[in-house]
Amino acid sequence: MNTENKQIENKLHCLTVRNRQGAQLEGVLGVIRFDENEVLLETVCGTLSIDGEGLHLSEWNAERGLAALEGRVDAVTYFDKKHDEAKTHSGLFGKLLK
Repeated sequence: MNTENKQIENKLHCLTVRNRQGAQLEGVLGVIRFDENEVLLETVCGTLSIDGEGLHLSEWNAERGLAALEGRVDAVTYFDKKHDEAKTHSGLFGKLLK
């Protein structure tokens, strides 16, 4: 892990949703994927999924761990590392190993 991510991991995570029409985030380690219906981010508090309509990243600063998005926010869900690992092993490959 590079020193930039280590510095971000030591910071607090903050999520501010503005009238369900956008969000500001701190403590973001990376963008996993995004489209107009979902933004999936890796944060210092785990994986974060933001669901909605017309979503787009209006700001992304990897060095500072900052992100901003615009569009209608319908749901915000956090997944911890245990949940992420369980999801990985619950697919076809996980079923073959049982």
